[in-house]
Amino acid sequence: MYLEEKIEEAIVAWDEDSLKELCNSSIESDDVGASELLRIIGRIMRKIGKLFEEEEIFLPDLIGAANVVKNVIDDVLDPAIKNSGEKRETLGRVVLGTVEGDVHSIGKDLVAAFLFSNGFEVFNLGEEVPPAKYIEKAEEFNAQIIGLSSLLTMSMDIQRQVIEELKNRGLRNKYKVIIGGSPTSEEWAKEIDADGWADDAIEAVMLAKKIIQDK
Repeated sequence: MYLEEKIEEAIVAWDEDSLKELCNSSIESDDVGASELLRIIGRIMRKIGKLFEEEEIFLPDLIGAANVVKNVIDDVLDPAIKNSGEKRETLGRVVLGTVEGDVHSIGKDLVAAFLFSNGFEVFNLGEEVPPAKYIEKAEEFNAQIIGLSSLLTMSMDIQRQVIEELKNRGLRNKYKVIIGGSPTSEEWAKEIDADGWADDAIEAVMLAKKIIQDK
């Protein structure tokens, strides 16, 4: 319990160095393995996500914690799991980003944080992402879901272009495509043949879980 408390303190304080040190020392001493550390961090992130939902913490708190955790997973835990021959437990894998022509990041980062805290592996491509990059990363990451965020009316058509590119490559049935962003809607999702639309991060998690369960 002491270790989990120290990990939570480091995450809440956005103290990446301390979190890396805690994880490395635990793995090296054979105290707690990388997979168990990942489960501990997942519990803490779900707790932080709930605090955000209840408006006890703010958006920067959630995003800061998620960024620190992502870096520690990428730099410490994933390599340790691979070296041990273990497989990382996950609900599913999601590649997401803000489409080309749009630099907005907060909503997309919030979705990434909520997906992670609910047990998904997430590859966040960032902003200004062209259609081909989504597909290439989804293939490389072995994703089941591609998430497309657009906060500008002028960039919405890129969501359509990603789906059309999947069709052109014969990959449309391989991936579920979900979309979001203030100018988008359920009607727009149907028009462009997306598999779902979410109005916010909580709905995005519910949609991703339903997609994985249905698959």
